[in-house]
Amino acid sequence: MRSVNALALRKRLGQILDEVARGGDPLLVTRGNRPLVVLVPAATWDQEASARRQRLEPAARRVAEWRAQYLAGRADLDPADLVRRDRDAR
Repeated sequence: MRSVNALALRKRLGQILDEVARGGDPLLVTRGNRPLVVLVPAATWDQEASARRQRLEPAARRVAEWRAQYLAGRADLDPADLVRRDRDAR
């Protein structure tokens, strides 16, 4: 993966954005020799987001089924309230 420091990115932003969009390869942006962000083409991001959604759908379905089974009729359970009560009890 190519990399560029933040200062060079700021100086040549338009050119670098065009290169990433055309080339399709991600670009690591560093600051002080530390990784900061990765720029990826929008098409790559969309494909990866779609793949993430597909991987998470079964888990989301299982959580919904669990909620329906174990929390049916338990409208009094508010997750935020439970966390608050637990935090206040400390």
